Amino acid sequence: MVNQYKGKIRRFDCAVKIVILDDELEFSKILDKKIKEYCARKDLLYDCQIFSSSKNLLEDDLSSIQVAFLDIDMPEINGLDVAKVLHQRYPEMILVFVTSFIKYAPSGYKVNAFRYLLKTQLDEELSDCMDDLQEKLYDNNRTIQIRQRDRILPLAIKNILYFEGTSQRRVQVFLLNGETIECLGKLEDYDDFLSDQGFIRLQKSFLVNMHYIDKIASYSAQLRNSTTIRVSEKIIKKSVENSCFGREQTYEWTSSVVEQYIIGTT
Repeated sequence: MVNQYKGKIRRFDCAVKIVILDDELEFSKILDKKIKEYCARKDLLYDCQIFSSSKNLLEDDLSSIQVAFLDIDMPEINGLDVAKVLHQRYPEMILVFVTSFIKYAPSGYKVNAFRYLLKTQLDEELSDCMDDLQEKLYDNNRTIQIRQRDRILPLAIKNILYFEGTSQRRVQVFLLNGETIECLGKLEDYDDFLSDQGFIRLQKSFLVNMHYIDKIASYSAQLRNSTTIRVSEKIIKKSVENSCFGREQTYEWTSSVVEQYIIGTT
């Protein structure tokens, strides 16, 4: 009753939409050319916008952009501050810092930076970065197929806020847009499938997308839509133990949540 469909990015289906911010126009052109060559090898369409001014970039509508390559050492507004604004406006946008100084790396965790590229090692690092970006974009397009009485409905995993199990083998799915959908089955079915997809069991009746948990404190989790869910200490510890050995992003998130959880309950 729970099936997965992975929508891969393929040529003619969609373009990889990228923005580059760097005050050195020549470097932007070099980076643009190298990314274009990578996409050609992978049979991907490629669409790029180049900005040399942080202010101009922030004034533009970037809602369709998937990836931003940002120089940190920028005049007017530095790349870290630009990233904070982009992360707030476009939470799904993937942020990659391109810099000459590795010392800036620790600050990137504040905006969930995907990767750092050193300008001096661009030839060595860019291909691996693009491979990982493609996988990330692939993950962003994953869907889950849920069963209703009269149809099978595909839902984008990234649009699901949380699941709530009810009686009589029914599950309520709460979406980011405020919509609620009822589907057939038990919450355990979805837990088994989504435990390695960024979802965490906060208590017996709730399975939550961890990316939309703002904070956990005093045995409660506050979600992005201001919903508050009571947290089961036994279940969350088990969920964190099971999930933190998965992808690196999950590990970083769960470590942060455990810290918040301990602070909030002591």
